[in-house]
Amino acid sequence: MGTTACKPKKPFQKAYEADKQAPEAGEKHPEKRVLKHMVSSVDPRCREAIDKHFPGACRADVVLKTTQSVFRRYGFNDENTLFASSTCPDEINCIIDDFSATWGENFSLGGLAGLPFTGKTGFHAFSHHKPEKDGRLLIFFAPHIGITSDGKTGRINRLGISKITTACGSCIAAQNAALESLKCTKNGGKKCHPCKESIGDKQQLVVSEIVSNFIEQNMASLMKIEGDLNVETTKHLYKRIKEEILRIIPDDFKAPIGLIGGILINTDYADRQHDYILVNDILIRKKNVSSPLFLPSSDSMWSFHNETSFYRELSLRA
Repeated sequence: MGTTACKPKKPFQKAYEADKQAPEAGEKHPEKRVLKHMVSSVDPRCREAIDKHFPGACRADVVLKTTQSVFRRYGFNDENTLFASSTCPDEINCIIDDFSATWGENFSLGGLAGLPFTGKTGFHAFSHHKPEKDGRLLIFFAPHIGITSDGKTGRINRLGISKITTACGSCIAAQNAALESLKCTKNGGKKCHPCKESIGDKQQLVVSEIVSNFIEQNMASLMKIEGDLNVETTKHLYKRIKEEILRIIPDDFKAPIGLIGGILINTDYADRQHDYILVNDILIRKKNVSSPLFLPSSDSMWSFHNETSFYRELSLRA
């Protein structure tokens, strides 16, 4: 939004420069294992897992370019639009840098797991920063989940770290706590509750409560479905994030608000050009009415087979 001087520099420029001096893919770092750089595609096992758990997910850069084109047709541009995100602050979610490079400064509404912890106060501040002339707001909201090269969900390899790490760490930690609590209860012990006086970790207490309630209420069905808990919990978090985003917007807010909602899928690749987004909602909200820009596909919502059909489908429905 506004002048070019306020926009970030080209995302990942330093990373690309460093890549030129990095070892070739598959080579060993003298001290630590490093990841592949500048590869042409993700590992087939990773892509298979994405297609299985998140059918219709497309490369994040394709989603960014396509949604930019669509919202411009509805009057949104980098001069009249202020951008905000509600995503987990994990550093691997650097697609937000690309959104910011496209739309301008990013007002961060999100906290752990992507929930909009800044609440109504945060939205109030965000909305009062929009441009005076035809000012509009655009919000991207999403939980995130990692998928490793060999297709494991809830995990990811990070640069400079030899061990596999969790993603989303907040979500996985909440899951583990909920399962441990259920295990205690099943064995005749008392249900474990997080410490209510943990002032330094209030966001995680909220995430844990949401995840724990979801697992407890759906344990029977979760045990029967073909899939995994990491995926199902992430999908549930998306629903909660969307609910909270819509809840913090005042009923009498009149300026147009563009909403892009989905699930951000992180992969192992260090340049992050192979992260994916499953788009669940693209809306324009004006005067307390949210209007979907696109209708579901005939077979299932956002069931696109590749980036080309995704772009064509969005273009046809715009």
